[in-house]
Amino acid sequence: MITTAIGILAITLMTYFRNFTDTHRFQQFGYYMVPYLKKAVTQLLRPFELIYILGVILYFATDLILLKIIGGLLLLTNMYFLRLIKKAYPAKKKLVYTPRIRRLMTAALLVLLIFGTAVIYLPSPIGMIYALLIYPFSFITIYLGNLINKPIEGTINNYYYNDALKLMAQNPNLIVIGITGSYGKTSTKNVLYTMLSKDFNVLMTPESFNTKMGLTRTIREHLKPTHQILIAEMGAKEVGDIKELCDFVKPSYGIITSIGPQHLDTFKTFENIIWTKGELFRHLQPGGTAIVNVDDESVRNLQLREDVTAIRYSASDDLTLSPDYHIEAISVGSTGSSFTLVQTKTGKKIRLSTKLLGSHNLSNVVAGIAVALQLGVSFDRLNTMTSDLKPVLHRLSTRRVNDQYTVLDDAFNSNPIGSRMALDVLKNYPGNKKIIITPGMIELGDQAYVLNKKFGEYIAEVCDYVILVGKKQTQPIQDGLAEKGYDSRRLYIASNLNDGFSKLNEIVALNDVVLIENDLPDTFNE
Repeated sequence: MITTAIGILAITLMTYFRNFTDTHRFQQFGYYMVPYLKKAVTQLLRPFELIYILGVILYFATDLILLKIIGGLLLLTNMYFLRLIKKAYPAKKKLVYTPRIRRLMTAALLVLLIFGTAVIYLPSPIGMIYALLIYPFSFITIYLGNLINKPIEGTINNYYYNDALKLMAQNPNLIVIGITGSYGKTSTKNVLYTMLSKDFNVLMTPESFNTKMGLTRTIREHLKPTHQILIAEMGAKEVGDIKELCDFVKPSYGIITSIGPQHLDTFKTFENIIWTKGELFRHLQPGGTAIVNVDDESVRNLQLREDVTAIRYSASDDLTLSPDYHIEAISVGSTGSSFTLVQTKTGKKIRLSTKLLGSHNLSNVVAGIAVALQLGVSFDRLNTMTSDLKPVLHRLSTRRVNDQYTVLDDAFNSNPIGSRMALDVLKNYPGNKKIIITPGMIELGDQAYVLNKKFGEYIAEVCDYVILVGKKQTQPIQDGLAEKGYDSRRLYIASNLNDGFSKLNEIVALNDVVLIENDLPDTFNE
């Protein structure tokens, strides 16, 4: 009994230690349980953790003290290896110990203690079976802990939501601008904030605070009675997410930057994505204004209510799309872009410049301009508003490294449209060798192979050297390169990002240009 109790206690502590990794993964998945569980079941045990299985068998299957000691030492060895790996491969984004996380870890520990205490009083074979299963299936305790805490979390969240609504009610003239899109919403939010802040007192959701709780935190922590405009980025992974946010903050202006095959793992179908993004236009306040990107077919074809005003914009000179605002005479250089904005109906024009690169960024600028003009900003003010726009870090921002070579940093996220445009920028950027380092694109559902293969085909046309991160996840890109007959001597497949950058340091030379396209979150590590 005593040795069994000691063994169960040790297993409980080891499992709880592993729960920190489980909780971190749950947080990275935005507290969405289904994708979290799908990922967890694919990573039950790593090769070195077979030591754990052997240790459990030796400890619980015999009464021989020597074998129990060996089993215990193997369990300690497993913990040592786990700690070494954590130090060798630190998480890119560390676990944030929010009150919710602390409550979840407490509930998970409670579950483990209940299970462990019950098992001690059961026959010995059951203790061994429990020990064999509870560690690899440690994520179950997070699931159960989350289930236990659900009523508590709901009560706490509702308090925060209601408090945010009270703060908004104190500012009845607040103009809310909702922004969503499969790609470009964060960049458009930052562009719009920079522009409008010159003439208005503006609050925007920081970073990627695009959930209901993210909006709540922004309002509770930062909204003041003096704010005139709230720019609310709206993210979605399931049908109804955008409607929920619209019901919460009640936008009178809505921008849908794009609709594409992003988050197909949770949306299941492209039609669901179109419907969900379209919720922003359908749930604008009465008499609201929809800022419509007519360059995107799916956005262009969304149906609008009769009481909603449509302002259509285009980052091209294709007048068949019937834009209210479009651009022409585009010039792109290493330091930025310039273009002529045209008010299509009147023919009124103005030459504008920006430090942003890429046609997708110009689309974001035109969206911001359309909103600014609707809010009463004059044409003459536009040059002042756009001239100092700068790229958001890791969204096709540029930097020189030791005055030797240029990095085009597009590491925040990657998608089929943005990756193609980033390669266009790389292709036209002045320099010597054009190099890309990428792990490919994610969250594309059953389109992942096809879209990544096309990505590889275009990489072959643009890049002089290719560094791919992860052998398995980049296989579609490898196939695309091979189909184009790309020289395998100019291809390197890195085991991880650090390995990729080590290879980059070997091959990069003076005035080369390096595109960093995507940097996968820890949840997608091979």
